[in-house]
Amino acid sequence: MPSLVTILIRALDVAFQILWWLVLIYVILSWLPVPRWHPAVRLVNRLVEPMLRPFRAVLRVGAGGIDFSPLILLLVVSVVRMLLVALLRGLPHG
Repeated sequence: MPSLVTILIRALDVAFQILWWLVLIYVILSWLPVPRWHPAVRLVNRLVEPMLRPFRAVLRVGAGGIDFSPLILLLVVSVVRMLLVALLRGLPHG
């Protein structure tokens, strides 16, 4: 039977993978001519936009119109995921 720490690691890993894919879907949808009013598009925007705002405030999108905030968010999500999983793996398994 898996320990509580193992279950927590798996749950966090899945949550971070879902978040990573949501950001990637957000980026792909921004490139496609899809209607912004579609419920799926609105859901993805509603979930991802709040996480992008702090990065956009720092990066100040403008020159060339290229928004690097999703890339930075993907990197942050990946690093936080790795750190949390490593930290949890270091806990004693009971």
